[in-house]
This record gives sequence, C-alpha cells and structure tokens, in this order.
Amino acid sequence: MTARFQKKPWIAALSVWALLFSTAHACEGPRAALPAEKTSMGVSYVSGGVGLDESTALKGARKDYSLDIETFQLANGKNEYIAAVPLTITRPNGEVVFQAPSDGPFTLLRLPPGTYVVQASHQGQTLQRQVLVGTGLGAKASFVFKPS
Repeated sequence: MTARFQKKPWIAALSVWALLFSTAHACEGPRAALPAEKTSMGVSYVSGGVGLDESTALKGARKDYSLDIETFQLANGKNEYIAAVPLTITRPNGEVVFQAPSDGPFTLLRLPPGTYVVQASHQGQTLQRQVLVGTGLGAKASFVFKPS
C-alpha cells in the first residue's frame, strides 16, 4: 500500500492542498461577511447584521472595536432587531463625536478611551446610555424601544 502512494505523490500533495484551501476558506468566511468599515466625524465603524452571515461576522468582530451598540424593538413580548436607527455619540460636555444611522442592529465603533453618552432614536423615542470606553474590554450599549 505504501508503494502505491509513492508512485502517485501528486495525490498526497493534492489532498494536502485541498485541506489547506478549505481550512483557510472556512476561517475567512465570517470576515468576508463583515460589512465595509466606514468613518463618521473621524470615528471608524461597521454597522449591519441583517442576515445571519453578517450578524455572525459582526458578533465575531466585537473584540476588535471599543464600543458595541445593539438596537431592538419590543414586539409580541420579544426583542426584535431593528435597523436605520440614528445614533449620536457625545462627550459629557456635549461635543458630538459621532453621528450616523445604523445599517442594522449592530454597530461597532473604534472610539478612543473616555466617557461618552450614546443616543439612539426610533419612531419618536430617544434613549440614551452613558458608557465608559476603556483600553481593555469593549463597552456595550443596548437599546430596546417600546412599540408606539
């Protein structure tokens, strides 16, 4: 049996190549589904998560961003993800440092360390959270809007 594989080393090489290609391709999958990074007022961010692949990619990318914002609406006793939520982030002195609508239920931002007020608006409701962005684990702000 060993002699048979020695006569056809290309089979072994092809098998190794296929294994490496499929492993690399599988590892790239979540990153490939990550939305393109944008910038607003000098702050880099990604937003989206409407489909399963994109939401999985965004959840996996949380560790690379300093602030994670999620938006929900209460419907039939459950939290449902919502998109197109205008977001505004200010410093405690009122200086606006970020302003953009979400492209999905997840928005990940690269903010420098500091204290911020995150404001989200949906169907006439405005909610806000104070967050402390540090140098370690990322901060998180979740917004649950009640039905109108």
